[in-house]
Amino acid sequence: MSAEAAPVQAPAQDGAANPGALWDGDPGTLPRDTRRALVRLQGPYLPLELPPDLWNALLTDEVAIRRHLGDLFLELVVDREAGLAFTRNAPDPTGSAPSVMRTMPLTLVDSVLLLHLRTLLLRTTTPGERVFVDRDEIDEQLDVYRPHASTDHAGFLRRVSSSVDKLKRASLLRETDVPERYEISPVLALVFTADEVAAVAAEYRRLLGEGDEDDQAAPRADDPSTDQVDGADGASGASSADGAADDETSERENES
Repeated sequence: MSAEAAPVQAPAQDGAANPGALWDGDPGTLPRDTRRALVRLQGPYLPLELPPDLWNALLTDEVAIRRHLGDLFLELVVDREAGLAFTRNAPDPTGSAPSVMRTMPLTLVDSVLLLHLRTLLLRTTTPGERVFVDRDEIDEQLDVYRPHASTDHAGFLRRVSSSVDKLKRASLLRETDVPERYEISPVLALVFTADEVAAVAAEYRRLLGEGDEDDQAAPRADDPSTDQVDGADGASGASSADGAADDETSERENES
């Protein structure tokens, strides 16, 4: 009587060994929408309304997302009331963690424009209220700083346009159906605190010669901790007024 050969057992598929796999050989463990939310959190931010499936996945798997970002030296910031989430460099007290998120250096015009937009957000009293600004208003508000940046009016308007475009690329200004009318991203309310807005405003009033003694005693905007803004992580800050002026000089040289 001949013995029957033992059946050959097929090797286990990676997907069977890893319940979270989305395809054969996928080592990931998070659901698809959670992974998509992680990708969106790399910059600039994740809003509740676009798309809502990702926001729901973020809230459902927030602990896992925080753990994943922590492994990358990143910190998750979630404002449920505003419906916004973004990542920033982890606040490592040892100072040895690498700076993962890219930064967006600011010129004088960039800083003043951000200051004005943040001030408009501060005036809102209703949570979730949308705030808009027209290009004409931007030009009018920034023109008072023109003598400190350029004596050439046309050249200064070009620099304002460059700053508007920079904030549009960073999704801090969103285009609307109305030409040259923009919605201000509510993420600025998380990037700049009210105290930081007051400090930067005092610095620019000092530049204009309008600040009183209290203004001049306010923290300077060129504090080392606030000399640039992280483009994706939302870390707050404003450029040094002197450094920003140097950037403007460089821009003029490049235009010539």
